[in-house]
Amino acid sequence: MKIGFHVAIAKGFDDALKGAKALGCEVVQVFVKNPRSWERRELSDADHAAFGRLSAELPVFAHLSYLPNLAKIDGDGRNLEGLLHEAALCERLGIASLVVHPGSHPDRLAGARMTAEAVDRVHDRHDVTILIENTAGQGNVLGRDIEELARIYEGVSNKEKTLFCIDTAHLFESGCDIRKKGVWTGFLDEFERKLGPGRIGLFHLNDSKAATGSHADRHWHIGQGEIGLKFFRMLVRDKRFAHLGGIMETPKMGNMDEVNMEVMRSLLPPLVPRSSS
Repeated sequence: MKIGFHVAIAKGFDDALKGAKALGCEVVQVFVKNPRSWERRELSDADHAAFGRLSAELPVFAHLSYLPNLAKIDGDGRNLEGLLHEAALCERLGIASLVVHPGSHPDRLAGARMTAEAVDRVHDRHDVTILIENTAGQGNVLGRDIEELARIYEGVSNKEKTLFCIDTAHLFESGCDIRKKGVWTGFLDEFERKLGPGRIGLFHLNDSKAATGSHADRHWHIGQGEIGLKFFRMLVRDKRFAHLGGIMETPKMGNMDEVNMEVMRSLLPPLVPRSSS
């Protein structure tokens, strides 16, 4: 598995590249705009040039900003507009894949239908693969289990351009105790049975500060949380996922990015070359 981080672009794509290389990233994830604002972003020639330097060095995934709610695109018009704007930015930059959360809705069936429609709207306009991320299942947030992900997937027209991002912390927090090998194997078997083979396109590698089944979204440092190192060693050594990226979204605290990367490198198979910072 190729290991990397979600990196900040607040100071530009060149700064993001510098930080990613210093950490020894083999893949990165970015926001394509301010994640806490509805304000649209206009890309300059300098932005395109800087992103070109980043993508020439590393595979890049984008993550949808925090505000658009895909399960309520029939309500606040900004939800769909924001999603389409970020998909357009991805297409202009040449980012092939955009990670999205399924959204939140008090009626889970209606919300799943709306999320599927939102994905269809992207595919109608933009050549971008959507990666639907599983969630911890807090409150009315969709995507807490395979059944809910499958319900969304069934409603999507372009399944070829729809994959999934599995967040290890969210999976654990949703009640799937992946510390137990049999539980993890069972999850993968059920996932393939209901969603098909090869539908995982990315992993988010996060430990959890919350207990399994807590439905609390609390990422933590690798090996220092409730999940522990045994699971991550098993995952990153799984040959089925050797071609995929694994993005850490661990809290930014002091030198913990360096620590998390070193821990993750130590879990990789001995014959896998490890990037040097």
